Amino acid sequence: MMDLHMHTTASDGKLTPAELLAEASERGVTHLAITDHDTVDGYLLARDEAERLGLKLIPGIEWNTDGPEDELHILGYGLDISDARLLHVMDRRQRERIEWIAEIVERCNRLGMAITMEECTARAKGDVLVRTDVAEVLAARGFCSTPQAAFETYLRKGCPAYVPRPSFSAREAIELTHEVGGIAILAHPGIYSFEVKLDALLAYGIDGIEVYYSKHSAQQMAFWERQAKVNHLIRSGGSDFHGHGSRNPYPVGSVPIPAEVKEWWTCCMFHRH
Repeated sequence: MMDLHMHTTASDGKLTPAELLAEASERGVTHLAITDHDTVDGYLLARDEAERLGLKLIPGIEWNTDGPEDELHILGYGLDISDARLLHVMDRRQRERIEWIAEIVERCNRLGMAITMEECTARAKGDVLVRTDVAEVLAARGFCSTPQAAFETYLRKGCPAYVPRPSFSAREAIELTHEVGGIAILAHPGIYSFEVKLDALLAYGIDGIEVYYSKHSAQQMAFWERQAKVNHLIRSGGSDFHGHGSRNPYPVGSVPIPAEVKEWWTCCMFHRH
């Protein structure tokens, strides 16, 4: 069984890499990728334990992008994690995230919701700060009933406390992934609130589409499977598990993935470092 989209405490997941691997093993998942936001730290912390458990783990990442194609997520697999170009961009993205979240916190304060950067940092178990951390603080302080309500009311694009991300486009994410030996895949195309500009992504060299996804309907899976086949793209899939009781609680291994996906995944095994 496979699951190629999961998160740990290295970004916005609830489980540590070791806890996630234990869960994967218990649920019969044998081939997997940890895809934390803008970092491969989850993979680095997991690879020795994966080997001990007999699990096949490849390097993965989920790039958060914003640019002409709007806020797309690009998954990268099989990257050379020792490449200086990758390390440089991850470090830069981490610094930008801290500045970005600080601006969001300041905007919340101006709206009369007194929260601090320290509270948000405490919520982020790893080094990667995300809007979910701010949402959790807003809910804990009683400004909203739940983190999800806080996100939808204040933090989503177009809302009062929204701050645009530092520029990092889908094209940049795809090109960087290729430069460091990886495969670039469009994440969860069925859940965006805007129409995906697939033609642009094809021009940038996107390699595949995440067809099999926890929040995709059967119709969406069928549609994106056709798009992948027509455009000769590889297909991928995963649960996007963030932890039990999280905004993405779909269990590890809960999304059926066709056996042929393992063909390109196997190639990524040779890129481990």
